[in-house]
Amino acid sequence: MSKSGDKNDFQKLLWSIPIILFIHNLEEALTMPQWMLTHFPMLRTTIPFFEHLQFSVTQLYASLFLVTLIPFLVTFFCLRGERTTEKISILLVLQAIIFWNALVPHISGLFVLEMYNPGTITAVLLNVPFSIYLYRRVKQEELIPKNTIRNCIFIGLAAYLPIVYLNHLVAQTITLFI
Repeated sequence: MSKSGDKNDFQKLLWSIPIILFIHNLEEALTMPQWMLTHFPMLRTTIPFFEHLQFSVTQLYASLFLVTLIPFLVTFFCLRGERTTEKISILLVLQAIIFWNALVPHISGLFVLEMYNPGTITAVLLNVPFSIYLYRRVKQEELIPKNTIRNCIFIGLAAYLPIVYLNHLVAQTITLFI
């Protein structure tokens, strides 16, 4: 295959990041309002972090809108122009955040809560397998150094909770104006 074919294939692969995230967020949008209504009191007693959070359906949808739109925009800007290590690294950090999101509330929630929680199906079937495939493909094609890939995964881990909390606060603020 020609270099341009390889580049186009890899670009399509990177566009899969916001597309798969959209599908995941759609699952959450369809299942989370009712699930939260039913289970939020239990979450507050089981997970101390939830004690301090307020949720409304409007805030939830604003939050999901933001975590769909912002990754799409990040991908759009990273895939414009020349493909650089920095741009690929930004997208790998983005995917790492998605990966940790799949592991922390969704998959671990199956064990901690002993029940389905919104987003678990796409986390298990799409987000985790795609993350592993993407990182292996980047490593295999030697697009960026192995230690940079590892660093992206750890940066995603470190950024995950602050980004989730910031998104919650921004969405909560947006709902004040709706």
